[in-house]
Amino acid sequence: MTDFSSLRDPARPASPKAPAALNGRELEELLSPVSCEDFVDRYFARESLHVKGHAGKFDHIFSMERLRLALARGQHIEDPRFNLTASFAGGEKAGSRKPMFAAQLGEASDLLKSGATICITNIHMADPFLARWAQAIRARLSFTGTVGVNCYASPDGAGLPMHYDRRVATTLQIAGKKRWIYSTEAAKRWPDNNATYFEGQAEPADIDVGTLPDDMAFQEVELNPGDLLCLPAGAWHAARGVGYSLALNLYFAPRNLFDQLVPLLQDFAASQDSWRGGPPVTLDDAHGSLPDAVSDYMRDRLAEFQTLVGETLAGPEAMSSPWLTSLTQGPYTGWQPDPVLPLPTASATDRFRVVMPPLRFIASGGRVSLPCDNGLLDFPANFAPILRRLSSEPAGFSIPDIIAGPQGADAPPQAEIIAHLQTLFRNGIIAKSDAPHMAQQT
Repeated sequence: MTDFSSLRDPARPASPKAPAALNGRELEELLSPVSCEDFVDRYFARESLHVKGHAGKFDHIFSMERLRLALARGQHIEDPRFNLTASFAGGEKAGSRKPMFAAQLGEASDLLKSGATICITNIHMADPFLARWAQAIRARLSFTGTVGVNCYASPDGAGLPMHYDRRVATTLQIAGKKRWIYSTEAAKRWPDNNATYFEGQAEPADIDVGTLPDDMAFQEVELNPGDLLCLPAGAWHAARGVGYSLALNLYFAPRNLFDQLVPLLQDFAASQDSWRGGPPVTLDDAHGSLPDAVSDYMRDRLAEFQTLVGETLAGPEAMSSPWLTSLTQGPYTGWQPDPVLPLPTASATDRFRVVMPPLRFIASGGRVSLPCDNGLLDFPANFAPILRRLSSEPAGFSIPDIIAGPQGADAPPQAEIIAHLQTLFRNGIIAKSDAPHMAQQT
């Protein structure tokens, strides 16, 4: 395919097959035949992974027609995080001085026909299914950072030269072919910046970019439709289209742990008048060292902080709320939670199921916290056994099944159980078994 003219025809009726409803197995289907456990334990953010697929494996996720529709929808998106850039580089192993430059969505077809690679950043903002799909994978991995999707299209011989990204980049080859050369490991694990390479030098020049390409082991592979390539953050790589190429980049941008610790530290500081007031006033001069009053204050506060850290180490459940909250409030673009649902009419014979298994919840301090699209749900600790039971019922359950199940001495009353199940339903955690796993979105 060398004619990209169809991409600039926003008036043409939509024709792609509607994507399948999400089913909770998006990660398994993406990685197959590699197991999710192997991916998490061995590869993710550690080692490059190439998975051979088959033509059609990703047809339900994206296509050239869906790219056309996304470009048309994108004309109405004002968020600058959704944008198009292009480059006339050719995927040079030794790097290139041809930069990425900003372009308009309407120029996509002409840029491709003139030999440029285009990148639509955060294309999921213009494709509701991709937004939901990326969020489902984020939830499955309990990833606390941002998960999004970029789209790359290249004509023959065009691509991006040697560089690395500060995030995990997972390429899905949708159509055509692309030739990759990539380091098997990261030059620098979780770098703070992207980096480029040209003629033996890395940029930015004023930071430590880690190991240069000349000192690393590389592999080469030609990706065909259905193939996947996952690179750790900081892995050097270059790629170019063969004939032509259409690919998605499912990215995992990290969120610094400090962001998750801040609420815990803020709560502690807010509860202490010595922290709220800040360092003491003093008339002492600062001639080469801190005034004694300030030095003593800092020493005392650091000692209190050390005590807080020790208590957290002894009872790490204090971190459960910040961690769970980060799973629901992480920086994510283009996806919005569903509104709280109305309760259905239900009979004793109606069956329900967990919408996106497995359930994730943590018991701490006499309560149970469960993350959902709308934030953290809070339940009493005696509801935890029922949550575990819901997780172990893949075939679904009826409300009488749950109420009549084995209950301990401190089990919640029947009315309370029903109220908690209603909360789960309103927030999309459980649904009727005859309902789709998730609404189809095109």
